[in-house]
Amino acid sequence: MKENMNETYQTAIKAASGAASDAGQLVIKNMEKMIELQMNSARIYADTMLSNARDVLEIKDMQTARTYFERQPELTRNLVQKMAKDSGALMEIGQSYADEAQALLKKSTADFGGVAKAKAKKS
Repeated sequence: MKENMNETYQTAIKAASGAASDAGQLVIKNMEKMIELQMNSARIYADTMLSNARDVLEIKDMQTARTYFERQPELTRNLVQKMAKDSGALMEIGQSYADEAQALLKKSTADFGGVAKAKAKKS
């Protein structure tokens, strides 16, 4: 009886540690994706802002001022499109995480159910 309980306990611990490891790996993988996306976006936004600031410093007369201001709507449109694309990518990462987490939950539920069924059969 004691040996049976010990074996069931060990099986349950293995299943739990496997589920915890899988969940941890899933979190890390998705954090890496989000951080990479955010770093790339920050770099692009910073480069755009710095380039725009440099362009302001190059304004010397009415013609260069006109040229600068004529480019602003396109610059803004490009940034808004980039933000929309980044938001979509972030949503995809979130949806992928939710799907994978749900699959892991089903797997661990099945694993723990198998442990419980095995214990019931032995009893």
